[in-house]
Formats: sequence, structure tokens, C-alpha cells
Amino acid sequence: MPIKFLWVEDARLMDLRGIDSRDELARLAEIHRVNLHKISKEDVEPSLKTLGKLCSVLRCQPGDLLKFDEDPE
Repeated sequence: MPIKFLWVEDARLMDLRGIDSRDELARLAEIHRVNLHKISKEDVEPSLKTLGKLCSVLRCQPGDLLKFDEDPE
């Protein structure tokens, strides 16, 4: 899939918002921490609902957390 979730940006926004860990992010976003871990390992892609929850907690736009990669290989 040419759309990638940007964990670097996620970590930067977590730091700006005072969120200390991904477990805390999962709790605040009401996402199971295992699901968040799978997203971080690119085992699954976040659903729009999950992306919306993360954006709500991180106070950002979906485009802040996504990157279009024209050449995924």
C-alpha cells in the first residue's frame, strides 16, 4: 500500500502533547494497545475510525500522520 503511517510524526506529536508512552496514547484514544503495536509494526493499517481517534488525542489532521509513497518498493 502506498500510504504509510508516520510513527516519527506520531512520536513528535506525543512529545508535544505530553503523552509519555504508546500505552498511554492507546488508553487516551480508546484503542487496544495491541492494535496500536500492530499499526506501528505495519502489520495492519489503521482504520479511518482509529486514525480519527489518534488525531483527536494528538490534536492533528490525518494528513499529519500519513505519507503517500509513490514507490513502495
